[in-house]
Amino acid sequence: LHMSPEHETSLAEVLQASARIPVTTVVDRERVQPNHVYVVSPRQSLSMSDGYLVQSPISRVEERRAPVDIFFRTLAESQAARAVCAVLSGTGADGSMGLKRVKELGGVCIVQDADEAEYGDMPRNALATDLADAVLPVAEMPSWIAAYRDVKGAVRLPEEPQGRHEPDERALHDVFAQLRLRTGHDFSNYKRATVLRRVERRLGVPQLPVLRSYAAYVHEHPEEARGLLKDLLISVTQFFRDHQAFERLERVVIPRLFERKRGDDQVGVWVPGCATGEEAYSIAMLLAEHASVTPGSP
Repeated sequence: LHMSPEHETSLAEVLQASARIPVTTVVDRERVQPNHVYVVSPRQSLSMSDGYLVQSPISRVEERRAPVDIFFRTLAESQAARAVCAVLSGTGADGSMGLKRVKELGGVCIVQDADEAEYGDMPRNALATDLADAVLPVAEMPSWIAAYRDVKGAVRLPEEPQGRHEPDERALHDVFAQLRLRTGHDFSNYKRATVLRRVERRLGVPQLPVLRSYAAYVHEHPEEARGLLKDLLISVTQFFRDHQAFERLERVVIPRLFERKRGDDQVGVWVPGCATGEEAYSIAMLLAEHASVTPGSP
């Protein structure tokens, strides 16, 4: 909850009074169990790690302002395509950045209908990302999530063409043709594994059991081609995303770039496919830090 850390909360007791399943306050490290509700004190930050909910004291201002964003990011990194996030009533934009990470890693995002929400800021900011898979009244969310889980778990799309039944291969080509016709983008030669992961995720949103049903759905719902395109073009990026690569860059590569450089020399770096800039800025930060501690460097 967005409450002052000094505020005492009895949320667990309030929920337990009407819930038919256990409501637990996370105290330290709690293994996630089915059919449980978990809450956290306003004094604590919540994260997800290896099937555990982990709480820790809030130490930074940004944690206090964006606890949902922080939790969504760790949920995405822990659960990847199994993650489902829901943005409910609340003030501010908390959750809208974290849900992007959920979508980047193949999860699904649902948002409460802002007209139903007592405080519509969080739902509206989540919808402004244009990444929500469904906009629903709260009462409809559990059944939607259950249906998405059941369909998604039943769909298996082989990554190699020879491993696919001919009708499915034709259906996939039909989806590509619709994409090209309705968006102008041709994904027929795109990395197959990536395309199949995104297509499989899209099958789960309208809860369709097979690829042939999805191809028909794309024909009948022209807006679905645009939705699939957005999924295919999601930029999977963050600052210092590949930690091992950036560590080696900092420790081995960048020092060599500065070898025998004088104060009037230049170091030029080109970053291909920098998307929204996180990779380029990460490299720029490493270069600036190295330059600041290297005598006579450019």
